[in-house]
Amino acid sequence: MSEKSVHSGHRRRVKEEFQKLGLGHFPPHKVLEMLLFYTIPRGDTNEIAHRLIERFGSLAAVLDAPVELLKRVPGVGVESATHIRLCGDLVRLYIESTGPGAGGKAIKTVAGAKDAVRHKFLGENRECVQMVCLSSGGKILYSERIIEGSHKRVEVLPATVIRLALLCDAAKVLLAHNHPGGLCNPSREDLYTTKCLYNELNRVGIELMDHLIVAEGDVFSMAENNMLE
Repeated sequence: MSEKSVHSGHRRRVKEEFQKLGLGHFPPHKVLEMLLFYTIPRGDTNEIAHRLIERFGSLAAVLDAPVELLKRVPGVGVESATHIRLCGDLVRLYIESTGPGAGGKAIKTVAGAKDAVRHKFLGENRECVQMVCLSSGGKILYSERIIEGSHKRVEVLPATVIRLALLCDAAKVLLAHNHPGGLCNPSREDLYTTKCLYNELNRVGIELMDHLIVAEGDVFSMAENNMLE
């Protein structure tokens, strides 16, 4: 039996297993192995999948990895690296399109606010600021990443926040930023910045609904901890 027919039979069995049992039945390396079927038409992708897990540590980390780093793994070319990254971004887009605020849902509670921003920083290794402008009833008018900083710091400019809030005719503003690889507890600078933003927005009649800090899946709410004013 030729090497080509051996691999062809294996791929068919893996696809049939997926069709019957779904991805929840697969270990992480097997998910990647199957993913690579579509960019590596011949050969054994199992070994490459194991290399990816060993290099990045987990399936999530592989899907979050930049294309340039993925390409450094032996056997992963530009097509495979792009495909893997596309799948990671697709996951994030799916979560965003089905989460709070999607389909006209309103954000009215701290729990809803946390759910709305938790996924915005998946795989991000720099501090970034997400701004959400809301109507008086909590409907999302605007939601975008407005600032990107370094690994340890990001500067929030009140003028930028106020300008965008006024452009959207927002009644409320929800801000969130991440602490890559750290804790979600606010720093002294976070507290000072929040106080400034609260006062500046209040001057133009806009409510700072919350300032959230996201780290490793945890979310800290300043509103919930009476730290806004």
